[in-house]
Amino acid sequence: MGHFEQLATPIWVFDVDNHKIWWANAAGILFWEAESLDDLLQRDFSMDSDMVRTRLRQVVRNGPGQKRIQDTWTLYPNDEPKSVILSFLPVTINQGTNAVLIEVKQFVDSIVDAGSLRILEATRASALMVSTFSAEGQLLAQNPAAFACYGPAKPGINGNDMASRLKDPNVAVQLLETATNGKSLDLEELVWTQNGARVHRILARRGRDPITGAFATIISEEDVTQQNALQLQMQTLNGQLERKVEDRTRRLDTSEERYALATQSAAVWDWDLKHNHLYLSPSFLQALELEPDFDADTFLDRTAENGALKTLHPEDVASFKAEMTRHLQEPDVPFRQEFRLKTGSGDYRWFYALGKSIADPNGRATRSAGILTDITERKDLEASLLAAHRSDAIGQISGGIAHDFNNLLTVILGNAELLNMAQDTNQELITAIKTAALRGADLTRHLLAYSRRQTLRPTPVDLSKLVASMNNTLLQNLGDGICIETEIADETWSVHADVTQVESAILHLACNARDAMPRGGTVEISCQNHQITAPLPLPGGEHSLQPGNYVEILVHDTGEGMTSETLNRAYEPFFTTRKTGQGSGLGLSMVYGFAQQSGGGVALRSQPGTGTSASLFLPRAAQEPAAKPGSKTLAPITGNGESIHLLEDDGAVQSTLRGMLESLNYRVTESSDAAMAMQVISQGTLPALILADVVLPGGESGVEFVKRLARRFPQIKVVLMSGHSQDETTLEALSGQGHFFLQKPMNKARLSQILHVALQDNTTPKA
Repeated sequence: MGHFEQLATPIWVFDVDNHKIWWANAAGILFWEAESLDDLLQRDFSMDSDMVRTRLRQVVRNGPGQKRIQDTWTLYPNDEPKSVILSFLPVTINQGTNAVLIEVKQFVDSIVDAGSLRILEATRASALMVSTFSAEGQLLAQNPAAFACYGPAKPGINGNDMASRLKDPNVAVQLLETATNGKSLDLEELVWTQNGARVHRILARRGRDPITGAFATIISEEDVTQQNALQLQMQTLNGQLERKVEDRTRRLDTSEERYALATQSAAVWDWDLKHNHLYLSPSFLQALELEPDFDADTFLDRTAENGALKTLHPEDVASFKAEMTRHLQEPDVPFRQEFRLKTGSGDYRWFYALGKSIADPNGRATRSAGILTDITERKDLEASLLAAHRSDAIGQISGGIAHDFNNLLTVILGNAELLNMAQDTNQELITAIKTAALRGADLTRHLLAYSRRQTLRPTPVDLSKLVASMNNTLLQNLGDGICIETEIADETWSVHADVTQVESAILHLACNARDAMPRGGTVEISCQNHQITAPLPLPGGEHSLQPGNYVEILVHDTGEGMTSETLNRAYEPFFTTRKTGQGSGLGLSMVYGFAQQSGGGVALRSQPGTGTSASLFLPRAAQEPAAKPGSKTLAPITGNGESIHLLEDDGAVQSTLRGMLESLNYRVTESSDAAMAMQVISQGTLPALILADVVLPGGESGVEFVKRLARRFPQIKVVLMSGHSQDETTLEALSGQGHFFLQKPMNKARLSQILHVALQDNTTPKA
């Protein structure tokens, strides 16, 4: 252990048999936030779930000396989640006790949104087997269900790990090619598992490796050995029935008897087309939550309330009719269809139907029989995964739009201020332009809030004072007929959040409440303390509050309320029930993104006719708010003729900033990329300061360029600017290197203040 003790990587040995930590190096003790090794060894892990214990036992089964296994885990030192990639090596301690040597290989980036981590945890806990393969078939990752089924990767032909799982290696090539071409493939195949040969239903889709960005093949599998056996049994029985019908002998009764016995354990239908008579097995009726004495022929009645067409989900009727028509016209082609049916309880569930037609000598279908499988859980998991991917994609798009829009707003706001300096200008028009630009900047903050890329500066916030201040100003302008009632108890805790975003979130919720009451009504705003001891699912969203202390900001209206369909889509960006031009649809999604980024959550409760209650949960502050100094309006500070080099690739932004700098009495040189900037600076008089955009063409960012510049010219001051918001960690890193950051769009006063502070700073930038 002496070798491991000196390593900076967190390492510990976990006693699997007794489920506790047996040893850890200094970095491991620090990782678990323990005061000492003895303190760590006394930690109680008895509350770990069965899934955790099962995953550890799977590692131990490989036996000591086997190769290491890497997997992504979320650990909770002192109840705070840490997402890490761990390396596991089975070992033995204390004369044969099973243990695992665990090493932290990598910390997962904290910018990964909470929803994605929860979906990842759901994938691990699911009984559905999920594996990720490279384009060449190399196994990149598998969830615990797949690991329990197949064990560690086994090398296949030409390094194709997928081929080693399948009886027919050519199927692996087919799966990889189909997914690489952006298509999906759904089939049933014989596979080799640790427990022998099984039949799996395999669904292949194309995805991306989040580590390398390369295309990958995502394989989801479920064991359908039993269903496959039933299908084979059905085929055998149908073949027997065909032969019995031809000779019309007494054996037909015997075969039908056997058929009936076989269908007792499966959801089977048998439709006699000639006499229009339908048989549904007991398991079929049970799957649809129908009474055992249900008249199956009612299912064939187009007008009956319990008929098939009435039971089908309206969105599935057309596709079901088309597939059934084809099924009857082409008896040799099996019936395959996924659809939703309304059960006896009134809920819709997903089913997969696989059937076969029996034809007479003329080729006309006379009988249709098949098996029905409930696939609701699989569909729910697929929908959750797709929702997570869609949310991440929208977040990336939103962040990109906000960056480009901030560049445009820099041009608009800067030129408006330059125009304001000219004589005989229309001040009313200039003010309108500035107001519109500031509203645009507010919209980009909403986009960044949804994508969770806005820069938050959380501080202790006194909700009593904040709501009282808003009630005296902003909330009183909601409109005629709107009554505002606030109830904030004196013992309400302060919250730890960005005060500007808290105010914006309350205002958005209040505006939504107003819009839900077109004929007027009451908006009630109240606050309540909550001590959460276990994860608390929040209604109206797919997230939960983690244990801790929170303050609930409740905004309730007496308006029209929402339908379940509207409630399910309320958090979607750009979704709105308002008329065109009356809203962007970003309000609730912005509040949701802000709450998640702040460590809280949002809950929605509503029914038509009963109004809507929107709850914003924010974490309690560890200390009380400090007294706020008096605010003052910033005025532009002119320079003393210093030379500034402007590095900006957008021509319009470059021209606008040059005008603003010259109006502030600075001498300006400019360039559009890093190579040109280095050439201009090296050949001329050294500037006192460089104002550089973070995002530059040519592959070198502004941050990388100023580092290279500091090695040659450390005396040049640096101010970086960007349309992207930078997180607190990035800003601290820039400050530690002696750099300053300026968020686009900026007005003339803000620009001059930053430049003045940077030029007066005596810190030498670090290379």
